[in-house]
Amino acid sequence: MKKVLLLTVLVSLAFGFSYKPISGCINLKGKEYVVIRSLINSNKKYYLIVNEESLNTNFTSQEQNLSRCTNLNSRYFKLLNRSIEPPFPLQNDGITHFSSGIVLTTDLCPSSKNGFEDRLYNYLFTKLQNPVPITLFITKRWIQKHQIAFNQLKQWQKEGKLDITWGNHTAYHIYHPKLKFSNNFVLSKEENLPKDILDLEIELIKNGITPSIFFRFPGLVSNKKAIEMVKSFGLITIGSNAWIAKGEDVKSGSIILLHGNKNEPKGVDIFLKNMENNRTFFDIISKNLKDIKWQK
Repeated sequence: MKKVLLLTVLVSLAFGFSYKPISGCINLKGKEYVVIRSLINSNKKYYLIVNEESLNTNFTSQEQNLSRCTNLNSRYFKLLNRSIEPPFPLQNDGITHFSSGIVLTTDLCPSSKNGFEDRLYNYLFTKLQNPVPITLFITKRWIQKHQIAFNQLKQWQKEGKLDITWGNHTAYHIYHPKLKFSNNFVLSKEENLPKDILDLEIELIKNGITPSIFFRFPGLVSNKKAIEMVKSFGLITIGSNAWIAKGEDVKSGSIILLHGNKNEPKGVDIFLKNMENNRTFFDIISKNLKDIKWQK
């Protein structure tokens, strides 16, 4: 059913559509699901729903009205609320680590460089048990300029080599090299964060991918208003305590941050060297963001 609905959405995109944030719950076969988006195409209506425990997302036909969510102690709502706890730092807010294991994330920010860090992904599925869990925080601008690389990532997922969770890194990833963080990235004066969020999701849908509930701020830069807006869209903000290129060490419970777009080859160099020197430790890269037990 999931593939059929997503295919219908893809076909309908050519004829225009409405895609909006929405909040509420529906009951399917006796189980409550959170609804975070409404999609309407040619009089066909869909919801983007979240499984409150597995955190998986899926499309379903709009066949019932929304109701108030009752399971506010579910895993989803606990994580959503935990991701916006104070003190709201300028950089690296949200969930940055967890209790055990290692989660690998790679950011695909806009890049003028050709290709991508295929050596990283090839190493992972060659050396580790397949499918290798990984979260890609991706941007629309990267997808549009690197379609061949994007298709290769999708193919590796189809082949069972990578278990990809597709995270939201905004569509446009605004950045001004000469401005301070307090006026940069999503805090730039021209930023339209709702559009930035939804345009990336629409781009994923156009390419046959169901958006996840995970979001990472460009540059990890945010403020209280921005992170609360992300929460209002039903998304969980993810930071990192192991940005490899910045010299941060990996330990049990780390959320690793690498760049898969060739913008930060130093981080990939260090990571691959550490993988070779300490394979036993890195063998615990067996979790993805939907599976781990969290700590703030």
